[in-house]
Amino acid sequence: MKKTSGKDKLKWIQTKAFYGVMLSLILAIVGIASAIYNVAKVRNLIPQAGENEPGTFYSVPDTSEESTQPQANANITNVPDERDQTKTTLNDLNRPYSGYFLLPLNSNVSKDFSDGEMIYSETMNDWRSHNGIDIKGNIGDNAIAVQDGTVLEVVNDEIWGDTVVIQHGNGLNAKYCGVKATVKPEEKIEQGQVIGTVVAIPAEEKDGVHIHLETEVDGKLVDPIKALNLLGEPIENTNE
Repeated sequence: MKKTSGKDKLKWIQTKAFYGVMLSLILAIVGIASAIYNVAKVRNLIPQAGENEPGTFYSVPDTSEESTQPQANANITNVPDERDQTKTTLNDLNRPYSGYFLLPLNSNVSKDFSDGEMIYSETMNDWRSHNGIDIKGNIGDNAIAVQDGTVLEVVNDEIWGDTVVIQHGNGLNAKYCGVKATVKPEEKIEQGQVIGTVVAIPAEEKDGVHIHLETEVDGKLVDPIKALNLLGEPIENTNE
């Protein structure tokens, strides 16, 4: 057996020490690189001085969709709302008429003209414009004409029920929805004359018993309160 000399043994120890130092250096370099990488990641999350309040993280933007104004007939009724939704506030046709007009019932207005805005309909379970005014009443009440005129139509509508349309002159037509007619087309009528009796309106059944009154001037829907100059107290209906 060959004996290992002291010189060979020393050389072997030096070689082992060299590789140990090199391994330590490599591990140190890897550790420093990892630390630098982690610091860089943290700096991407934390704002620099002056960018946001110190010590706070960037907020995550809210990507949820903003709520939009409900659209007409957005629900499940499948009943079309084809009435005009154009605003009329600035329309010259929305002018108050001169003269003396009545309400079709001796009562109060329970729902206003929405002027093209979408409002919720409890009956239809959707959003739609309200293109007239509602005047509270009771089944069987007498409905009267707001002004002198000529009866244009007497219809039974699937949505609006029994309806009377009267031409009141100067381009003004009034549609009385929820009125079972006692007059006939082309019949001349006078202001305050009974034109029918109050019945239910299918499209507004959950709003209670009322007459839904719409007014058109030259074929354009306008606010009945303004068009009929009804800003004062309602006139007593003596025909009930």
